[in-house]
Amino acid sequence: MPKLLPLLLLVICISAQASKHPKTWTAYTSADLFAYSEPVSIKNFARHFDGPLERGDTAFTHDRIEVGVRWQRWQIALVQRFDYVTAFTPDTALVHYDDTHNIPLPNDREYSLMLDVNRINAKGIKVGYTWSPVSTVEVNISGSYYNNISDLQSGRATAQGDLTPITDQLVADAQAVIDNISPTNKDISALYGLVQNVNATIAVNYAYDKPKLHEPEYHQPVIVGAPNPPISGVDFAAPGGTGYAFDLSASWQITRQLQVSLAAMDLINQFSWKGAPQTTGSFDLNPFLVDAIGVGQDFVNGEIVKPNEVIDRHLSVDIFNANYVQRLPHRELLSARYNTGKQLHGFGKSASIVLLGSVYHTRTQNFFSVGLGLNHALHLDWNVSAGALGAGYKGKYFFANLMTDDMKFSDARTLAVSFGVNITL
Repeated sequence: MPKLLPLLLLVICISAQASKHPKTWTAYTSADLFAYSEPVSIKNFARHFDGPLERGDTAFTHDRIEVGVRWQRWQIALVQRFDYVTAFTPDTALVHYDDTHNIPLPNDREYSLMLDVNRINAKGIKVGYTWSPVSTVEVNISGSYYNNISDLQSGRATAQGDLTPITDQLVADAQAVIDNISPTNKDISALYGLVQNVNATIAVNYAYDKPKLHEPEYHQPVIVGAPNPPISGVDFAAPGGTGYAFDLSASWQITRQLQVSLAAMDLINQFSWKGAPQTTGSFDLNPFLVDAIGVGQDFVNGEIVKPNEVIDRHLSVDIFNANYVQRLPHRELLSARYNTGKQLHGFGKSASIVLLGSVYHTRTQNFFSVGLGLNHALHLDWNVSAGALGAGYKGKYFFANLMTDDMKFSDARTLAVSFGVNITL
């Protein structure tokens, strides 16, 4: 909180200055949430991965709360945001689902697993400015400085191949080759044929606030000899840091009837973490097994071998602290409004009928929406991509929007909520 005092004083000063210009400043608060999960409902994705599983490769949420003031063309606000963006292969969702529910995985196929994650919680201040280069165009640029960031999770993990490569049958066949060793038969080359189709590769590279792979207990494995001690010298405390992000939006009144708007969120952004815990690792099973068979052949032939060196050559794991730079994927919203010129009459009043359309682009998913509006106040939308229904109201002092594919929110895979209050003095 002490770090935010200068920012709060700045907001107060601007408010005081604005009070000298009646009817030119507005105090406002707004909240905006957009969550989407393709394989299971949003609630189940965040908890226990329950419910019916559908094929999918992404889930994300972008949540933001602002409290601030607008004065003439300037805007300043305190802002808090939470972002979680993840991309994965459909196999990853299937394996996680089956593992969570103790469902045996088919072992007659290969799997391609990938998980790419970016998560962050940030607090700070936002400053924006709006201007009109021509009478029909309005442009807004805003920059946010985040003096408090937390909840780091950023990186990528992949695994490919057969998840159960060492089957009971393979072990039995290998044991038969070993049992056949004798003073006149020291050849174990038949093992090469058994492992030629055994493929599994793993690669991990991520930074975090809490270790996910039991890093504090990790120790380099050994084949023979005393076990290695657990990892030491790494600070696994949650890191902190600072960040910034810039947003850009513009609207163009092309004709009296047609208006087009474009908003780019997180167009430029960077979050810098100090001394973040990080893990990198890689392992390729097939070369390891081939190398191990070679060492085993040397041992059978009576040579001196060092089996632990096989692990050192093929298993690479590094756990450390270092500064880390995280960037979130940018998002864009392109929307259009067309006033048909037709009126809807009822209850002694009339309202203009407006056609609406939009495209919301994210790194992992695009959302297309069409809808109808009445004046600039009410609208009803259908999100074609997500199969979700949306509705909203915008008035002088209050606005609210809701979009969901299931009115039982616990089962929703798409949920967007936004609302806010404006007080003009």
